[in-house]
Amino acid sequence: MNVTSAVRQAVERTSWFKKRQRYRVLYWREISPLAVPILLENACVLLMGVLSTFLVSWLGKEAMAGVGLADSFNMVIMSFFAAIDLGTTVVVAFSLGKRDRRRARAAARQSLAIMTLFSILLAGVIHAFGQEIIDFVAGDATAQVKDLALTYLELTALSYPAAAIALIGSGALRGAGTTKIPLLINGGMNILNILISSVLIYGIFSWPGLGFVGAGLGLTIARYIGAIATIWVLMVGLNPALRLSLKGYFKPFNFAIIWEVMGIGIPASIESVLFNGGKLLTQMFVAGMGTNVIAGNFIAFSVASLINLPGNALGSASTIITGKRLGKGQIGQAEFQAWHVFWLYSDADRLGQRPLRRLYRLVLHP
Repeated sequence: MNVTSAVRQAVERTSWFKKRQRYRVLYWREISPLAVPILLENACVLLMGVLSTFLVSWLGKEAMAGVGLADSFNMVIMSFFAAIDLGTTVVVAFSLGKRDRRRARAAARQSLAIMTLFSILLAGVIHAFGQEIIDFVAGDATAQVKDLALTYLELTALSYPAAAIALIGSGALRGAGTTKIPLLINGGMNILNILISSVLIYGIFSWPGLGFVGAGLGLTIARYIGAIATIWVLMVGLNPALRLSLKGYFKPFNFAIIWEVMGIGIPASIESVLFNGGKLLTQMFVAGMGTNVIAGNFIAFSVASLINLPGNALGSASTIITGKRLGKGQIGQAEFQAWHVFWLYSDADRLGQRPLRRLYRLVLHP
């Protein structure tokens, strides 16, 4: 017993044990409370399009292929919004680390306003050139698949302003350390998407439903409900650091803050758009291989995207923690925590690959 006690005391005096305790505190008190809700939130965002594909699967393989083609383009747009959301998260976290609530609110408010205006313009461009976009993306796909893809793209393009509000608002809340509310909003949007789209596609009681059109319309309605919820959360101040009144959105822009957000978001958006553009390019190559291949390729990419979720969640958590530490001037702490998250992701990635490979085989080869 004395030997055991002596060994324990010797171990506790080592630098390794002190670091181990430090890592444990960092993981349970800072990383885990942020990363887990962000992981679930990102999964909800990813599943929006996948669920729409699932809901139209009973309408035939052409409907699945049409949704897959349109959503391949939508993912590129969503990746751009998510990158600007990252810039908002960084600026909000850094500002709150410096105890500058006014700057944090200004960054959130102006990011929401400018991205909403941009998304409205983008939706107009897609409605004007939707046929050309689908012809470019769909390649040699059948005329029926192209028509369905165009219908779905035009309907979901109407949801871009709502998606921008939900993503940017969630990013601002995450920057303030509030991760559960964005999770609830995005989870609620998925549930509403399933319920509303199911009714609109297949009908209820004696009403026959709208068929394929109901998928895009249901997703759009669900996103607007999520956007309204996001604005309401920011307006009532569930997080007091980010209480934004409706009048505040009409204040003049502070271009110094906008440039700070865009200085982070635009480089990140280029990287993200190129990454998702590669997936879109692959979809273009397989478009002429048949309807089954188009639908299967989209499902495979959706499942494969799950592999990136743990890394994205840890990256977002690291962004928030590092931003706040830098805002407080704790540069050494920020570097230490960034390295810890890096090694944590490396271990989590290796552990998570095997079950995801099994899921991939289960979906494609049931």
